Amino acid sequence: MRSRLRSVSVATFAVVLWQTAQARAEESAPGDDGASAAFKTDPQPEEERLSDQAELARVVSFVEAARYEECAARLSRLLDPAGPRPLKQPEIIETARLYHATCLIGLGKTEAADQPLRDAVRKNPQMRAPDSLIFPARVVDRFIKVRDELYDELRRAQEKTIETARRDAAARQKQENERWARMLTLERLAQQEVVIEKNNRLIALVPFGVGQFQNGNKALGWLFFGAEVALAGTTVVSTAVYTHIESQAAEYANQGRPPADDVKKRLNDWHTALVLSSYGFIGVAALGILEAQVSFVPEVRHVRDRPLPKALAPEQTKLRVAPDLALGPGDVRLGVRGSF
Repeated sequence: MRSRLRSVSVATFAVVLWQTAQARAEESAPGDDGASAAFKTDPQPEEERLSDQAELARVVSFVEAARYEECAARLSRLLDPAGPRPLKQPEIIETARLYHATCLIGLGKTEAADQPLRDAVRKNPQMRAPDSLIFPARVVDRFIKVRDELYDELRRAQEKTIETARRDAAARQKQENERWARMLTLERLAQQEVVIEKNNRLIALVPFGVGQFQNGNKALGWLFFGAEVALAGTTVVSTAVYTHIESQAAEYANQGRPPADDVKKRLNDWHTALVLSSYGFIGVAALGILEAQVSFVPEVRHVRDRPLPKALAPEQTKLRVAPDLALGPGDVRLGVRGSF
């Protein structure tokens, strides 16, 4: 299997080799008593945590040396998110999972190698198959098999992501619409004001539907107004005509000429009209006053428009014009300057 050290810097790989040599030198250092044959038997100290790239270079060296067991053990610790020092960079983690599967397949644990491959595909559904120039054919074949097995799961996850994004977009659009509706409502309310008019019971005693108009019942007010005006007009006309006919009849009686029968009939008819219209006017007026008092409304609210407050009014462009006078040696210029 070819090396993948081409993706790792030479300096990083040199650091790994230097640290490995330093650790071996510490193992073979003599004891404090100075005896050349006495060596330390203390356990090997824990290796220092390197950067993600350096750790990947170390793993590559294990794979090239066919130290699959040591490679698998180290990658298990590095790929454990709950471990003491896990890998952090996503691209390093993805490559490390491929090497983990390579080590497990090298140990004959083919089924166990599927787990890191599944983790890699779930993390990056668009992940391509490993490079056959770097990884063994068994690793590439296993990756393709795992990806095919996860196809339905990945499709459902993608559909769920799309549905979640659609719902979020719809929720944001709904919030935006509600915000604009609230702003328009506030602007409309700001352009209106409620006026409260206090009513007076004395005004409700005035006939001709005044009490009904005061209470806000315009239809009934116009009804009483029309009826009372008609009855009052009839009373005035009947009074005028009856008085005129009666005065003429009295003048004829003074001259010794008794009034004809038709004159008496006309007097009776106009007198009847006068009586009916008079009492009708009084009755309708009394009924209107009674209804106004019974249905009396202490106050009436009216909504009227008002100018929009300056804080909410849209800015309006104003045209400003000013005279422009310029004086120079032997030259005088007079003009107009405007801005908007």
